[in-house]
Amino acid sequence: MLAAPADHAVRATFEDAGYTLCVLMGKRCAREAADAAERYLRITPAAYLREQDERPHLRAVTRRGPARSRRWRFLAGR
Repeated sequence: MLAAPADHAVRATFEDAGYTLCVLMGKRCAREAADAAERYLRITPAAYLREQDERPHLRAVTRRGPARSRRWRFLAGR
């Protein structure tokens, strides 16, 4: 990329590689993905997985939208 910054094919390949690394490492930006890949290669896979398990977990997904009424309303026929 540095050798030919104006070459669109080289730039596209570079961006594709960055995107693929983001997907593989589960990160949102290429810098974070590169850091995660370096960390993965430095430590054992078991230690890497333990490190990933220490991240805060999201809560269970709750239902979105208006609250449901517990009482059935049959207005037809009244």
